[in-house]
Amino acid sequence: MLAAIGSSGAGLAFTREDGVNRTDAQRSAVAKAFRMEEAPTAVTRVLQKAATSITELRCDSRNFGITKSIPREDAYLVALQLRPCQDHDLYFDGRLTQPKNFGAGVTSIYDLRTDPVAELRDPFHSLMFHLPRKALKAVAQDAGVSSEIDLRHRPGVSTEDSVVLHLLCALLPAMEKPAEIHPLFLEHIALALTVHVASVYGGIKPGAGMQRGGLTSWQEKRAKELMTATLGKEISMDRLAAECGLSARHFARAFRQSTGVPPHRWLLKYRIDRAKDVLMHRGMSLAETAIACGFADQSHFTRVFTAMVGVSPGAWRRRNEKT
Repeated sequence: MLAAIGSSGAGLAFTREDGVNRTDAQRSAVAKAFRMEEAPTAVTRVLQKAATSITELRCDSRNFGITKSIPREDAYLVALQLRPCQDHDLYFDGRLTQPKNFGAGVTSIYDLRTDPVAELRDPFHSLMFHLPRKALKAVAQDAGVSSEIDLRHRPGVSTEDSVVLHLLCALLPAMEKPAEIHPLFLEHIALALTVHVASVYGGIKPGAGMQRGGLTSWQEKRAKELMTATLGKEISMDRLAAECGLSARHFARAFRQSTGVPPHRWLLKYRIDRAKDVLMHRGMSLAETAIACGFADQSHFTRVFTAMVGVSPGAWRRRNEKT
């Protein structure tokens, strides 16, 4: 089961295959390969400005047919099957390869230099991680090893990979509600996926080149200042790392070691704590509180607050007004 996403695009963009907020290259690649009216896609840049993306593809009927050729590029596609897709054929450079082990939850890798094409007969539902070699080279260089990296995989053969499974599945809710996902969360997932793939399939030793210890006091202070300066504006992992004089990979690990959580989780907790203060002392409505604390809207604020605190913002305010 194959898909294509072009490597163009800048910053964070959630798009659907309906022509909205999508570059022509991305739109044509997905449309020509799968002929789909909708294909939710998340795009981010976190390693040497290489654009990685995650696309959800779904067809609930049989006999989808043959996908069209994907433009060759120096990139891989890491695919997670969300439902079994056993009945299909794969072609690489025009040569038939019988697929193996395409049950639900498996991972497969496609080299986009080999013109992968599929003839699909089973229904399918999958998440596709488009990974340029440039991003893999950045991980290799960061680890202090050769930047030339090829992924070891058997074309047409899927494998069990619980890390890919859990990381990509963590994005499923975001694909349904793109306005509610923070760029730091998407970057964290993309970075974690890239490092994992480079390690497991590219031979980069885990922890290679990794600086020990967490952030220094000034680095931690600077990162937190940047994240909290304007809650309504987004800030990238690259920017945070650059301000601390670190690579994105080193920064993500060091921040977690210093604070116990990744940057997006720390920022989410900060927003909730800020919301509590607003609810208690500023007499603002829930909708006004949501915007002031960096949430997409009141609905988003209510869901996150309830999940983290255990009660809704309104109930929390009433409870604390009585004490």
